[in-house]
Amino acid sequence: MPGPETPTFEPDELHEAADGFADDLKPGTTLLDGQYTILGFLNSGGFGITYLAKDSLDRTVVIKECFPNTLCRRSTSVVRARSRKHQGEYQSFVKGFIDEARSLAKLVHPNIVGVHQVFEDNDTAYMAIDFIDGKDLQAVMESTDQAFSPAEIVILLKKMLGAVDFIHQAGILHRDISPDNILIDQNNNPVLIDFGAATEQVVRATRVLTGRRVVKDGYSPQEFYLTGAEQGPWSDLYALGATFYMLITGKAPPESQRRLAMVAEGTGDPYEPLAGRFNGYPPGVLESIDQATKVLPKDRIQSAADWLELIRAGEEAGRQPAPAPAPVAASAAMPTPAASGRQGNGFVFGVLLAVVAVAIAGLGGLLYSMVD
Repeated sequence: MPGPETPTFEPDELHEAADGFADDLKPGTTLLDGQYTILGFLNSGGFGITYLAKDSLDRTVVIKECFPNTLCRRSTSVVRARSRKHQGEYQSFVKGFIDEARSLAKLVHPNIVGVHQVFEDNDTAYMAIDFIDGKDLQAVMESTDQAFSPAEIVILLKKMLGAVDFIHQAGILHRDISPDNILIDQNNNPVLIDFGAATEQVVRATRVLTGRRVVKDGYSPQEFYLTGAEQGPWSDLYALGATFYMLITGKAPPESQRRLAMVAEGTGDPYEPLAGRFNGYPPGVLESIDQATKVLPKDRIQSAADWLELIRAGEEAGRQPAPAPAPVAASAAMPTPAASGRQGNGFVFGVLLAVVAVAIAGLGGLLYSMVD
């Protein structure tokens, strides 16, 4: 993770900070009794607003504010429920944000953004997150025709699978994996960010999710579009597979709801498999991405650990030396009389030579016995 040094952040990247939108905190706003100072608005989603900030030690950090815009509004700096009927749901949402942020703060992994403080202010909640000085995968892909070699993509995939396995083992689903939520830092290390849609304790196959949903066409599995649909590790793996499909092909897979509808209609899945179309990948890597992005959850790879094992098995198979050719039998080595033209003549000549050789060998043995 980057150190406390000031990142290379262009002023125009905060161009929205001056105007922002009606609900964002303005530059210069302080939080937690002055411990954090807002530098500018970064982005927003349905559940929160993200800012660039400085802490009391003058380190650059990211601040994520709990702001479910369908439930709340801002009055000066303070966040209020939109109406009395929203009050209970809003307070429950803030409590869930705090609980999940505390869980995320326990995730210490080189490929997962660090959450180092959770606090309440302005009648809502915030988390202070490590600032990653780098570009997200979407921006990297848009800046060049071929951003990564096959070998680099395999390294990125294995690191991301390690990170995803880590959060799943902790009982958390990310639920928003996509190219814009994976940053490449200054050391070319991928870092998974934006756990705003994460849900704790959902890895049990029997758990059915309700509440917060995030969908991104091309990257979200079909179950993310359905309220109350069963979700699990296989859901994050679909999104990860779709992300790496984009890294390889330059475009996201077809939207999962359309895929599901076409399969149901019997017209066939419009997804075009990677396997057999791209060179330079160890055996099984492209096939594993294709399997992770199956439209039906039951057909997908079920865990990140299983996916990693598939990749490692393929790499091991690729390193095995090719088997030596089987010895050719003498009878098979000799051309057959059925061969035409010059091959037939060669067969006759070869037989004559063999006969002469046998005769000479016999004569030699006779002469040797005479000498004795």
